[in-house]
Amino acid sequence: MEKYQEKLTIKSYQTNQHGKASIASIFNILIEAAWAHAQVMDWGYDSLKSNNLFWVLSRMYFQVEKYPAWQDQITLSTWSAGTDGMYAYREYIVENEAGEILLRASSAWLILDMESHKIFRLSDYRATFPKLTDLKACRNPKRIKPDLHHEKLNYNPVLFSDLDINQHFNSVKYVERVLDDSGIEFLNKYEPAELEVNYLKEGQADDLIGVTRTQLSEHENHNCLVRESDGADLCVMKIVWRKIN
Repeated sequence: MEKYQEKLTIKSYQTNQHGKASIASIFNILIEAAWAHAQVMDWGYDSLKSNNLFWVLSRMYFQVEKYPAWQDQITLSTWSAGTDGMYAYREYIVENEAGEILLRASSAWLILDMESHKIFRLSDYRATFPKLTDLKACRNPKRIKPDLHHEKLNYNPVLFSDLDINQHFNSVKYVERVLDDSGIEFLNKYEPAELEVNYLKEGQADDLIGVTRTQLSEHENHNCLVRESDGADLCVMKIVWRKIN
């Protein structure tokens, strides 16, 4: 199957206080579609688990043209964008009923061994992960360097509701923490137009995590999620903000 496609309706629980799909909900929709397509390709969760392997989202990049609203019907398309032997790349496009592109995204995934956490090389499986091209797609996510943390951070624990099926801090929760750190007043005026995320280390139950924020320009921030116990950068991201119309 070259492309995987779903038609979805935005539910009330997927929206924010503006009645638009939240960035976290969109993130979850994209990840779920990736899981579903991998399952069809026989590289899903169950297939990998039987070989003591699991998928890990390493990087994600979003370009949001327009957020779908509550009850809007959308079409999500996703496909393999090839592998460099280590990363398996995947691209996404979300369209409304009129065929207008609402969002473009690209992600980079790793397969790890459950015990050693060594990377499973994909060099011999290029035919399984073909590099399909679509001129409407966005660029692949890039490496983002963590910044230096001079400020005193407020640390909050990883809770039960933050954990995913692999017993790690859920990838979407990283994004939610950064957004919440921006504050309600700011989020009532601005929304992410672009979001780029690099996942560096796994957060675990009872870790204490703090959020840094560095302003790169008037509408662009650089954020890190930092673990208190060892000062490790768990995640780094850049967000380009725009005013809400």
